[in-house]
Order: sequence, then structure tokens, then C-alpha cells
Amino acid sequence: MGKITRGHIKGVVALLIAGLAGTQFGCLREPPSPGEREERVVILIESAPRELDPRYASDASSTKLTRLIHCSLFHVETEDVRPVPEAAQSLEPACAEGVEGCRHWVVTLRPDIYWHDGVRVTAADVLFTFRSIIGARRASPFRGELQRRIERIWEEDGKVHFQLQTPYATFPVDLAIGLVPEHVLAPRGGLDGEFGDNVVGCGPYSLHSRYRDQKIILERSEFHFEKVEPRYVEVRTLPDEATRVLSIMGGSGDILVNALSPPVVRTLEEKGNVQVLHRPAACTTYLAFNLLDDRLADRRVRKAMALGIDRNSIVREQFRGMAVVADSIIPPLHWAAGGELERHSYDPDEARRLLDAAGLPVDPETGFRYSLTLKVTTDFFRKNIGALIAYRLGEIGVKVELLPLELSTFLADVRQGNFELYILQLPQIIDPDILRWLLYSQAAPVLTPQPDKSSFGTFDRRFFPPRFEEVAGPFGEECQRRWIPLVQEQAAENILRDAFGLPVSIGNGNRSFYANPELDCLLDLGSLTMTESARMPYYERAQAIISHDLPILPLWHEDNVAVLRTGIRGYHLLPLNRYGPVTAVVRTP
Repeated sequence: MGKITRGHIKGVVALLIAGLAGTQFGCLREPPSPGEREERVVILIESAPRELDPRYASDASSTKLTRLIHCSLFHVETEDVRPVPEAAQSLEPACAEGVEGCRHWVVTLRPDIYWHDGVRVTAADVLFTFRSIIGARRASPFRGELQRRIERIWEEDGKVHFQLQTPYATFPVDLAIGLVPEHVLAPRGGLDGEFGDNVVGCGPYSLHSRYRDQKIILERSEFHFEKVEPRYVEVRTLPDEATRVLSIMGGSGDILVNALSPPVVRTLEEKGNVQVLHRPAACTTYLAFNLLDDRLADRRVRKAMALGIDRNSIVREQFRGMAVVADSIIPPLHWAAGGELERHSYDPDEARRLLDAAGLPVDPETGFRYSLTLKVTTDFFRKNIGALIAYRLGEIGVKVELLPLELSTFLADVRQGNFELYILQLPQIIDPDILRWLLYSQAAPVLTPQPDKSSFGTFDRRFFPPRFEEVAGPFGEECQRRWIPLVQEQAAENILRDAFGLPVSIGNGNRSFYANPELDCLLDLGSLTMTESARMPYYERAQAIISHDLPILPLWHEDNVAVLRTGIRGYHLLPLNRYGPVTAVVRTP
């Protein structure tokens, strides 16, 4: 089954330790790092950031690094993942008191926010940032959502005014995009201006230097409004796990976060020369079913596969206590988690019964009912997890061929709906609106009918959510009254956009091609409702539908795990895997 044993890990670590004496981490021909070693904290990462401009940061490394360089109006690096002000002093509605669903919001800036060159951050900088995302020639990954949501932005009396297309609850999260300085970028091409080597932000650290994709040096900003401990933060890219182990054990690295597999972490912890921190994270790993496949379109088949996977044993034996089995996409630590959910505990006998009832008997010659391909990444630990799942499904008569793919190829296939099964993680679940991206019927990769597929492929999703007029359930009356007029209004806009050759999709997160009008209604109403208490009933019902229908199977919620070199103090983990806590790090002898 490819199981990783403790003996395997100890053997690998022993070899690594034996090689420490002969390993030269300084053999790269690179400039020396500034300052004394005691002034620097070294963070080790797996892949180099592709972008230090927050308007264009989309990969994980870029997102984490830009947060140290650039401030934003709001941020979500909090204990409960709720957005809180950073450069903003306040966010207030400009509508008359008692108006529900206000579309006009006003941001007042803090007076003590400065760029790294000492110039004060102003409302003009905020306008420049958002207008460049929406209107620059270079496409930002945030452009589509902001264009759909923001009708107008302007400055008045030093404050920033946002007029929204419609009220939507996730607006403060959109304000967590890093700000950029107008006085630096406007002379370099207006809204199309780019930093080049002169990256200027308003975060706790400024960019000191960069050496290829191997090393980035950040220096403490003298203008930051909060106390920052380390003078320098060195971010070093080490793609190989063994090299990261050597670095943290040999003392050339200080902090690793989610960059080692759980068995390696536990083995290092047992050796006692590193510190290990872990806490629940706002993330979920899930198994996706392609519902265009006639077999997987049958809920009984999906439920049987859910019952055929022993998730408890995987969490216990592979994650070594650093994960919990998932009942929902929304993790337990989140305010929107909850409700009465179906739990799909390991029950291979019931799984076999369901497959029999679905008309999928065991072939006496092969011993299997049918075969599927499970796509995973080439990461060794993730491949091992995939092999364990394939083994368990084989025991109930489902032959699963594991297909490991390089990350870029894997993601391209997933985004196009080119799969039967895949395993992926949602690494940052900030708002329950993630469910709308993940399962809304019009968020599928293909919106036109696919008649050679299952019943889920027969729908034309371009303009209307499938079967929207049939919406029912506990919120059926409200959906008829509030949601259907919204659907009709959006359809008119989509028809117009289609006529001009503009995209009509709200994204391609619904790779399962699931369609359920009740769920669509709940997710729309949840996104248009502003208070958590009023949103909660919609999301409780939405999670109940998902746990019953199983268009995707939540597998587990992994912990965030930090491995720290002895002597590092003050670092703490947050639900989101970001590096903000590095500002509080101090060294002890």
C-alpha cells in the first residue's frame, strides 16, 4: 500500500544527520546576508514566490511574502479568520439608518500608515490600487470578482467611497488586497505601472535584496506603525524536503511552516532538538467526483465510496494526530461551521450493499465492479494517501488507478474538468462563500450542454441556474420571493454579456458539475446577507445538502504545523498559514 513507516523515516533522518558534516549550505555563489546571524530569522519555503506585487500574487508563496511587504485596508490573519482593519481605521455604511443591504460604504484611513520611503498612505493610493486591478492592461487574479462587485470608487474629504453593484457579505475580505503607492507607480505607466526591482509597500518589512529564486531578504521598516522584532527576515527556497530537514537541524534555517510531511515532523520532534507547534487550520482536503460520469452521478455510488474509505485510520496513522476527519468543507473552528450533518463513517459492508443496489455487481473474472482514475500530485506523502484510498476502495470492488501528476498539469486538468476523481486541499477558508465558488451550478468549467454525459451534463448553465424555477426546501418561499427575481436579472445581464462575447461564468470552482437549485439559492442569499447571525441558517442548510448529496467528499482538516529551531521564541500559528507572526520572533541563547 506504500505506507510510510516510522522505521523508514528514522532511517532517512539518520542518513541526513550523518551527512550534515559534509554539507555546505554556503556553496551557492550568492551575496552574503546582511547583519549578524542573531539579527536574522530564516524562513524555509518549498517554492519561490513568483510575484511581489500584491495585485498579481496568486501562488501561496507570493501571497505569504507580499503580506510582509504590503499592508491592506483589512487583513484576515486573526484567531477566528474574521477580517479586521489594518490600514483602515473604520468601514461604515453611508446609507440611511435602517436600510438593509447597503451598497455604499466609506473607508477612513489610519493617520499613521506610511510607505517604506516615508510618504504617508492616502486615499489616492487606495483608489490607484483598486483602479489598477480593475483597469490595467495586465490581468490581475482579483479583477473579475472586483469588476462584478464594485460599481464605482471615489475619494471625498480624504475618505474612500465604494459603491457596490449589490450588497455582499464578503466585501471586507476584498479589502484585504495589498495596497500599492501611486507616487511610485503612476510615473512608470499610470495604472499599468510596475515596480521592477523597486518594490515599495507599507507592511512591516521592506524588500532589501533578492538573489534569483533562492533567497529574499526583507528589512524591518522604520515607518511601520507596530513593533517589529527581527531586523531581517531571510526567506530561502529549498524545494527538496531532505534539504529542508538538514537546514533546520543544522541551524541555517529557523522556521518551517507546513513544509514537512507529518511522519518526518514527528520523527524530528522525537529527537528533541527542534520545537514543533501545531494547531487547527482553516483548510480542508477533499475528494472530488466528476458527476458527468454516469456511475458517479448516482448518489448511492458516491455514498458507497465515502463509506469505503477509512478516514479515521488515515488521520491516525499518517497524520499522527495533526488532523481531524472532516464532516464539512467548513472547518470546525469557523463561525459558519455547524448544523445537523450526515456523517459517513467507515462501513465497507454498507458500501457494498449500496453498490449492489446501484446495479454495479462484482465482475467474477476481475473481482471489481468498475474502474476509476484518481489524480493526485507527485508529492510522496500525497501519493501515499492516494494509494491508501485506492486500496480501501478496491476492497469494496472499485478499482482505482492512481495517476500522480506534476502540479501544473494536475491543476490544469482539474480546472478543465478533465478527471474522474481527484484529491485537493482548500488551503484558506476565510468565508463560507467558498461554497458558492466550489458548488454553485454556474461555476462549472463548461456551461453549455454536454449530451454525451450524465444528466448533470444536459443543463445549459450559461444564463440561468439549472431548474431554478423548481427551487423548494425549507427556504423555498423565500427563494421564490427573493432569489428568482435576482436570477432573472442576472440572466438578462448574462445574455447581454454573451452577445458581446464577454464571459458569463462566475468561476470554474464547481469542477464536479453539480447542480442543485436549492443550494444555489442558499449560497446566493448567504452572500447577499450582511450579518453572521442572519447568514448562518442559509449555510447550515447548505452544508446539510452537501453532506447528503456528496458532490464532493470532505476528507480531513489538517493542522498548521511549524518546526522551529531551538532558541526561536514568540512565533505562533494562526488558522491561515501566513508569516505575520514572524514580527514577534525573538531569539534566546
